[in-house]
Amino acid sequence: MKIDINLKQSGRPIIPYWSVCVGGGRVGEALRADFRNHLEMVRHEIPFQYIRMHGLFHEDMMVYHEENGRPVVNWQYVDLVYDHWLSIGIRPFVELSFMPYDLASGTETVFWWKGNITPPKEWARWEWFIGEYIGHVIERYGIEEVRRWYFEVWNEPDLPFFWKDSDFAAYMELFERTTRVIKGIDTHLRVGGPASAGFGSNPGVPPWGEKFLAACAERKLSLDFFSTHPYPTLYPVDTEGRGYMVWDGPGRLLEDAHGCDKLLQASAYPTIERHYTEWSSSPSPRDPVHDTAFMASFIVDNNWKARGLMDSLSFWVVSDIFEECRQGDTPFHGGFGLVNIQGLKKASYHGYWFLSRLGNEVLAEGDCFTVTRRRNNTIAVLMWNYCHYRDDVNDSRLMAAAKPDEIYNLFDIQPPREFVLNLIGVGPAVRLQVTRFDRDHGSVYDAWVAMGAPLHILPADLEVLRRHMELDVSVHRVASTGNTLEWITTVQPFGVTLLEISSG
Repeated sequence: MKIDINLKQSGRPIIPYWSVCVGGGRVGEALRADFRNHLEMVRHEIPFQYIRMHGLFHEDMMVYHEENGRPVVNWQYVDLVYDHWLSIGIRPFVELSFMPYDLASGTETVFWWKGNITPPKEWARWEWFIGEYIGHVIERYGIEEVRRWYFEVWNEPDLPFFWKDSDFAAYMELFERTTRVIKGIDTHLRVGGPASAGFGSNPGVPPWGEKFLAACAERKLSLDFFSTHPYPTLYPVDTEGRGYMVWDGPGRLLEDAHGCDKLLQASAYPTIERHYTEWSSSPSPRDPVHDTAFMASFIVDNNWKARGLMDSLSFWVVSDIFEECRQGDTPFHGGFGLVNIQGLKKASYHGYWFLSRLGNEVLAEGDCFTVTRRRNNTIAVLMWNYCHYRDDVNDSRLMAAAKPDEIYNLFDIQPPREFVLNLIGVGPAVRLQVTRFDRDHGSVYDAWVAMGAPLHILPADLEVLRRHMELDVSVHRVASTGNTLEWITTVQPFGVTLLEISSG
């Protein structure tokens, strides 16, 4: 493919919505040193602005209990988490869940760690509790800081294992009461929902979307953002980690995003922010594709194409320190994380790193490439070779049964792609830095498979894998011909290559 670009032309601005938010498991895991190390590593190289996690009000956070019927709150663990996040430059995208046990109306729970999914036993006490929480964070961090946060009411209440009986009326009661408490404290605080699950077999139709927006308008609620989880699979969830997913086509994210926009335009809230607070290649914590080289080009391809259709698309999640269905039994077990439990960077990590290196304006784009310019006039050219799942093998039960060295057989593997870059308007001498990822360069999963896919990583193995997890970087100094430069790059299947061009 030939890419012709005149560097003197003007570009169009890029809004890096992919760096707004990233997910994590439950807030209690953020108290752990290893999780904090992973988050700090990610935040250092990839400038995510917010993090969203489950279970802020779960029992392990010890935020609420009752003594002789009297409510007692304790924000010390919350403070430890928020203090750390803010110290490294990342803010809370607050998910208000799950129900404290002593405040719950029932005993139904979800996940290995048993988050309570029932409504409060007393609405007045829930309102008091929310008011105490909001008042505390304002007192500790200041109103101007907390106004920059987001408050999302619950998680996937359209599913019965996240909200008892998927009771929409009870959820709207929760949403309305919570919203009125927060807005009663400060009208500039940002509240939204319904954080509904993947769209499943109804592309473009977010669960509860239409009736949620209608109910908010009927109750005259101030709604600051709409949230949902556009996973690209025909089943919306896999809480037990069995890997029983069926993948949709490569354009599923765009289809879902356009459907949300159409819905919002027809509602009473056409201009509110659109935050899609969970997304990955599937909602299964045991989908082995999450570890493979596939994820780098998947992340780049989808995020680049979906520009302008959302205000954030939050990758699920930072780390494989993630215990919804217990910790995975092997170093690479199909976990959601950008890094595995040993802190090894996975392909998904590199996908977001590549996006973070793009410029602030786009000069040209096409099939699997974009040419951008940074404020210092460095040109950043990103090229990738996306390969989707085979049409005849789209059920992850087959992938889950595959051996580690067989997984790529389930993809429609494309041939290497050659990109011929023709730059007009360059100086007489040019510095080119080439950073590439593919199965042989930076794919720690493939390096792990090559060493025999050990179920236990020895310290010596870990050092080898750390070397293999890094991207391949080379630097070239080239003289242009008549202020024109031609450069040829070949990108392997599943690969991503970044070319950074500056004056030599």
